[in-house]
Amino acid sequence: MPRTLTEVGSCAAKSAETLPVAAAPLAVSGSSSQSPPVRKPEHQWETRRFVAVRATEVPRPHAAEEAVQAFELRGRGGGDALSAVFSLGRQMLPRHAVADDPDLLHAARAWLAARGSRELRAVDEEGAPICSERFTLSDLGSSAVQPVQKVITLAPSNAELVASLGCFDRVIACEDSSDWPPETADRERLGPDLGPDLDRVAELRPDLVFSSLSVPGMERIVTGLRARGVPQRVLAPRSIADVQAEVRLAGADLEVPGRAEEVVAQMEAEAAALRASRPPRPAKVYLEWWPRPMFTPGAACFSNNLIELAGGVNVFADRPGASVEITAEELVAADPDICFVSWCGVAVAKLDPENLITRAGLESLRAARAGRVLRLDERYSGRPGPHMLEAARIMARAIASL
Repeated sequence: MPRTLTEVGSCAAKSAETLPVAAAPLAVSGSSSQSPPVRKPEHQWETRRFVAVRATEVPRPHAAEEAVQAFELRGRGGGDALSAVFSLGRQMLPRHAVADDPDLLHAARAWLAARGSRELRAVDEEGAPICSERFTLSDLGSSAVQPVQKVITLAPSNAELVASLGCFDRVIACEDSSDWPPETADRERLGPDLGPDLDRVAELRPDLVFSSLSVPGMERIVTGLRARGVPQRVLAPRSIADVQAEVRLAGADLEVPGRAEEVVAQMEAEAAALRASRPPRPAKVYLEWWPRPMFTPGAACFSNNLIELAGGVNVFADRPGASVEITAEELVAADPDICFVSWCGVAVAKLDPENLITRAGLESLRAARAGRVLRLDERYSGRPGPHMLEAARIMARAIASL
């Protein structure tokens, strides 16, 4: 059975996949100016009619599928739970449920986008096609209905993006892990990036929310905002070019297209400088998102661009998906020249290269034996936005010293 993707937040705690399950209310909370303590998310995604809770087992016919997850679809009005099974290759949904609630297809698209895919292949219980299409992130969001003056950001990279456009004065709230610009300290906090208080978001009545699907688990947020009728711009870049495109989209949303072009031009200049200084032979690089279980960027991750600009190549760039789980044996076989630990949500001072160097199963890892394991600040490597190229510069300096 393949290993499935565990939720690893871009700047949050390791995982929310093991949390208890129960249907979450859709109702909007009271009118207090400060949000109450936020419960950990107890469902995986939702629509107006259904709440999807992780099932304890994957049905045998689907067990070998890539990144597979099974769900109970619990109707908000009660009744027997239905079943759904999503993987990168196909997404099984009850045909009659899709006919009654087309937003189930939106949820499948959001689930896929959070795992780096843009290919929907929805099938019914018998495997017959329901819908097969390529989609874009624009298909997942909804437009603001008035000029955007009240903004909420629900990922650290999105707060940084809005700030880079000179518009952070419009931000009224953000999730807990945003730490730049400094003005984030003055904004209302909505809870962790994998489980913000969406009822409070709806209560604040923003003109636009900048949400994200950059990591698995964030489909909770995107589907939850849609279920509450909150307008959102969904961001989930898989490359530096995607980040630049999203800067332009945000610039259009906020009516500052000129400033967006300035940000893009600065990123292009930084990338050009990195390309000009790359070594003739690329180094083989292992970038670690999490140590236990071991997670690393896959084919559909922007990290590949950062590693390439630094003069390297991701040793797991051929694995499907944006974030993939690997074993110690697979890492030893990949034989990287250099390793970077950049654990999600962990401050750079607390990153521990010795954890990898002394890890069981990695005794023969050449880079570890040579001490070529370094810290990489996740605020740059894990946040796809205007500051991400600093991660490439840090890696480039290390690769140049090999």
